[in-house]
Amino acid sequence: MKKKNVVERFAFGVMADKDEMPNVFSHSDRFLIIDLKDRKETVHEEYRPNPHGEICRTKYPIPTDPGDGITDEELEIYRNIAEIIKDCETTIGYNLGYFPKLALEKTTFYVMQSAPVLPRDYIKELIEIRAYYGDPNRD
Repeated sequence: MKKKNVVERFAFGVMADKDEMPNVFSHSDRFLIIDLKDRKETVHEEYRPNPHGEICRTKYPIPTDPGDGITDEELEIYRNIAEIIKDCETTIGYNLGYFPKLALEKTTFYVMQSAPVLPRDYIKELIEIRAYYGDPNRD
């Protein structure tokens, strides 16, 4: 049975003046949320501010290694970031970091670390792949 009108919500961390991913996901100024319907068309886009971007850039310039201790403040920041985008099925970022990835995995179904791509190019590629290979939800 074919599913109809499946909408997937993607979250990308981007910088304020451009839709480019920062080197570290938590350093994003905002999150670009894109709803993709049936992997055919974008039906909604919005930006959500990341109130933690500046503190992450200044106080936590590189992701904490898994073997290192993490402060309660840093852990709380990553949990708050995950809450901002918890309604997204997929979160995509460049250099997520171990602890942010753990926080995101508790609220998001897929957490993907990628090359530094442009979010709209990523969505365009998903649409092109679907057009080439067909509908994965058909009988």
